[in-house]
Amino acid sequence: MRPESWRPVLHDLLLIFLLQALYVAITTVRWIILVRGHPVLASCISFFENLLYIVALGMVVTKLGDPMRVVVYALGYATGALVGFKVEEKLALGYTMFQIITRPPSTLAQRLREAGMGVTVWGAEGREGDRLVLMVLARRKWTPMVMKLLQELDPNAFVLQSAPQAFRGGFLDKYLKQGALPAYPIQAAAEVARP
Repeated sequence: MRPESWRPVLHDLLLIFLLQALYVAITTVRWIILVRGHPVLASCISFFENLLYIVALGMVVTKLGDPMRVVVYALGYATGALVGFKVEEKLALGYTMFQIITRPPSTLAQRLREAGMGVTVWGAEGREGDRLVLMVLARRKWTPMVMKLLQELDPNAFVLQSAPQAFRGGFLDKYLKQGALPAYPIQAAAEVARP
């Protein structure tokens, strides 16, 4: 076969790969948006998602005798899953709840509040004595900063991170209703971390 005759085949393979990778990436993000409680946005996204799916699948099904198309379709799927995960990780939609267990006396709650975070504290009893339990709710995109701050302020604290399905009331809710969330600047957090 001459190189010119390969061009349409390579074009089709590349197009199948790109369409499938984009389809799966969008599907991954759409599901996360749906789970985070945005069904209308997820529904709008699904329209474009299915257009990509139909075109890519059609390009494979019409020539099932070409195993390379099937392999490229599967590679596009795998790539799209990875890309979708990375995109969602960058978007960091939703919130993270931190449950922090530390030894009293501790200035951790005060220092976290000085960094602009809402903190709820209660006493508890652990295997080796009294403990303080702190609960902090923050936007997911603030997670690395919060973890870094916790490491600097109390490297021995036990930290549990989870994704709340919903919340109502409290510090963060007040700011959401006002439309003005605290900035949680990293510089301010670094200043708080200094003794």
